[in-house]
Amino acid sequence: MTERQWGTGSGLGERLVEMDSEVDDLNVGDLVPDGELLKQLAMSGSVTHEEVLLLLSAPDHIEEALRISGIRHNGTDHPSLNRLLNWSDGNRRLKVLTRSAQPDTIRRDINQGVQGVGLIRGEEAVQSGLLREVYVSWLHARSGEKSTWLRRRLIMLWTSYWVSVFHAAQGAQCAVGLLRDDSLSSSMEEREAQDAQLESLFRAMEQCSTEGVECQLELLAVRPEHAEEFIAIHNFIEEVAEQTLMDQKRFIRIRYGALLREGMDPGAAAEIARLADVIVLDSEGYEVVDSEEPVDRVSGFAAMISRIRRMKPQLTLRMNGVGITDLRMVYRQGIYEVSCQSADLAAVRIAGARLEMRRRCSP
Repeated sequence: MTERQWGTGSGLGERLVEMDSEVDDLNVGDLVPDGELLKQLAMSGSVTHEEVLLLLSAPDHIEEALRISGIRHNGTDHPSLNRLLNWSDGNRRLKVLTRSAQPDTIRRDINQGVQGVGLIRGEEAVQSGLLREVYVSWLHARSGEKSTWLRRRLIMLWTSYWVSVFHAAQGAQCAVGLLRDDSLSSSMEEREAQDAQLESLFRAMEQCSTEGVECQLELLAVRPEHAEEFIAIHNFIEEVAEQTLMDQKRFIRIRYGALLREGMDPGAAAEIARLADVIVLDSEGYEVVDSEEPVDRVSGFAAMISRIRRMKPQLTLRMNGVGITDLRMVYRQGIYEVSCQSADLAAVRIAGARLEMRRRCSP
């Protein structure tokens, strides 16, 4: 199929809606490339077998259809998948962001149409290679000349990492949570580690600015319990920015937000939201038990979302850690930003478009 034949996807969208009523009663196992309906559509020459398999799959089955078709969002060039992803991006309001902390993976995901980086936890940036070794050595040194030298070394390496992340993001938004490390024995040690993280981030943004690389940084306070704690973290970040960037601070754009988990008091969450630019609801970390029922990672945030919406209706809300089975509840809660692992990106993007088309076409 040529790009001109694919067009804006409107004709394909109309055909998809017409098919839905016939296909939703089918099982994924019935939608194999040698099925009669598949052969009829594929033989017309307008779409490939892989495209038909995905177009006919119900939204909840798209992940399995991707597996059956053999095309995955893994960095390889699959024209069928790329065309479907381009179509889904044009027919979907949902903003889909990657959850990767690896610059190479971020670059690949962005090049394949992902709209930014939804979350990098601060501690994820020191989990491999020389950066990890220097970070651990610095923690063990605690004080003295060796600690000072290791801190300088850590900031240099950490700055290089963040520069790579910003280059990979190519001007798209990039959300970073402050470091939370369980191996740190006190809040003072954690604050010192966060200070080094922030200094490296600001130095990376300064370097990218001189290179003409745009940085859209979102800094997230991690699980603040109330508005006063959020304000204290905000002031701490501003202090480090002033000390690091000095007069250059006015040229650095930062959005401030919070990473919240299920179980937080809805009233406290709303007060934090009143002060924030973005709220990321963290659904990662749920234990998946053996059950035929999908794990609901979203409903536990319903009361929090309701209070936040009443306090600040236009605030950006993002659900982190979702998969394809969570999308219906994500839409039900009125959320239009999600971040997920790279392996789930293609399925979430396509399924999101399918679900939104159904909602628009429902009587």
